Amino acid sequence: MGRVPMKKYLVDDTDYYVYSRGRGPILLFAHGFPFDSRLFVPVVDLLESRFHCVVPDLRGFGMTKLGANGHNPEGHPRVKMGRFADDLAILTAILACQEHNKDAKIVLCGLSMGGYISLSFARRHPERLDGLIFCDSNTTQDSPEKVQNRLALADTVDATNVAQTVDNMIPTLLCGETLEHRHDIVEQLRTIMRSQTPAAFAAASRGMAKRGDSSDILSQITAPTLVLGGEYDQLSNVACLDAIAAKIPNATRATIPHSGHLPPLENPEAFAKAVVKWYDEKIGSTH
Repeated sequence: MGRVPMKKYLVDDTDYYVYSRGRGPILLFAHGFPFDSRLFVPVVDLLESRFHCVVPDLRGFGMTKLGANGHNPEGHPRVKMGRFADDLAILTAILACQEHNKDAKIVLCGLSMGGYISLSFARRHPERLDGLIFCDSNTTQDSPEKVQNRLALADTVDATNVAQTVDNMIPTLLCGETLEHRHDIVEQLRTIMRSQTPAAFAAASRGMAKRGDSSDILSQITAPTLVLGGEYDQLSNVACLDAIAAKIPNATRATIPHSGHLPPLENPEAFAKAVVKWYDEKIGSTH
């Protein structure tokens, strides 16, 4: 999958590269691990007539460099979820100024790792949220075993084993139907993942390993929230997302058929339809 034209914004200490299309309410996307903005291109194609879709390569991923603040005090690559969230808040402020409305709010859509980031954003910058779309993610901190796995990956990943790491991950990310019959999607995903640097793998792995439990923020989210997930997601299953939605005061729940962990790639039409329906019912009618 080739790169689309990107805009560049100075965010804190690094240049954020951003795919920006459409006009209307700002719909800001936060991708998962280890992806970049290309994850959401099929959805943007369907939503740009309704929204100003803003899709950054997050710090360290795609064309965006880690920057000095993408490392821990020992100098090893690490980006905490709060750092990602603060980056997006800075980007939001830049966009608001460009639109001559410094108080402009956004709808934030975060998938997987992006879901962790979206909850951190909700905690740190609630005044910026007009709505939240929480996709294929969870709120609990990692088990000790998973923490060790993430840290081991961060310590050992290099250019020689990125490809094998990616190939080991793909079966858990896509549903069986996609794996068996949608070889174009599998290859697009493999291309996106293999193009990430070892430093990006390490930085986000360390950041995710160190994140805390975010369950407490759910009851405090006042913005309308859409909890989305793939029907066959192995990592954030239907029951998990049902339970999360039940704890958010103004939540809507939707399941995307024919999809695993990555509905924007596997079934972008159903994903976009769910977003538009929710927005029109919960937010658009109030503006």
